Amino acid sequence: MTSEEEVERIYAEYSGRLRRYLLLKTRQPELAADLTQECFARLLQRDEPLPDNPLSYLFTIANHLLIDHRRNHNQARTEQVGDSALEDIFDESPGPDLRVEAYQRLERLQDALRELPPRSFEVFRLCRLEGLSYSEAAQQLGISVSSVQKHLTMAIAFLVARSGERR
Repeated sequence: MTSEEEVERIYAEYSGRLRRYLLLKTRQPELAADLTQECFARLLQRDEPLPDNPLSYLFTIANHLLIDHRRNHNQARTEQVGDSALEDIFDESPGPDLRVEAYQRLERLQDALRELPPRSFEVFRLCRLEGLSYSEAAQQLGISVSSVQKHLTMAIAFLVARSGERR
């Protein structure tokens, strides 16, 4: 075990800094004082000699105690709520079945996009994915606005037909 004289010397030198650190982390003076005392109690319980940097070791202990305290405190707060109150909480996130279905639909859409003719794909990409107007897409591709409209109509019809095929 570590000698009490060594721990007393370290306590005199570092306890104020450690307590201030814990007070900044907890904003509770009593808790900071309790955790500071616990840090030095654990230092006294060591079977090995003191580390070369006792302050660093004390801060490590303090951080572990903070984690334990927060974990226990949060657990106690949730245990105070009855099961019936928790049943009324609705989780709005989609369940795994809906996520899988959405992922499969996305894969089908990507497959269908790969099957589009190159020009129709470019028109679809520019107008629907990048948000360009028909005239901007026409100018960028060097085709008429009516060609953009025709390619986009054909691409959308193809994608709608493909999405219905595999259901």
